[in-house]
Amino acid sequence: MRRRSRQSDGGTLGPAGWLFAELALLLVVVVIGSEVPKVRPVSDVASSSAPPPTSEPPRPQGLRLTPQTFVMPVVPDEAVVDVFRERLTAAVGPDAQVGLVLLFGRPRNGRLEDGVVVSEHLKSIIDPVDIPQLRSRADMRAYAGGQSGEEGQVLVELFLMTGPS
Repeated sequence: MRRRSRQSDGGTLGPAGWLFAELALLLVVVVIGSEVPKVRPVSDVASSSAPPPTSEPPRPQGLRLTPQTFVMPVVPDEAVVDVFRERLTAAVGPDAQVGLVLLFGRPRNGRLEDGVVVSEHLKSIIDPVDIPQLRSRADMRAYAGGQSGEEGQVLVELFLMTGPS
């Protein structure tokens, strides 16, 4: 007995048929996935447990790009906090919220590294003290190179928060 061999449909119609079938399946998936969801009836929205919003959502907070500045002496240590509070309140007011504080120390001896030491010293005095304008624990960064003031002083740049506090 002879086995009959299967005859193949030669040509490109076989693979092309599978390609078109896969393309049709892909189009069906895309169409189903891009359908607009049904809108719930108003009665479903009204019966939900969440109250309707009465006001617009609060604006996100950010930093104002224009800083408020003042020059700060660093010595004597015991008077620095009081002077800082006075100058901070004079610059931004009692109700402002500061988000970023940059401290630029002028070197005492002309070495640039000493400017960082001066500003780090002021930061170490101010950081542990509770000051209302810095209540959000503003980020304080110490740098060298303040152009204002005399040697051993710090130029303080305050970037205020925008939006609700």
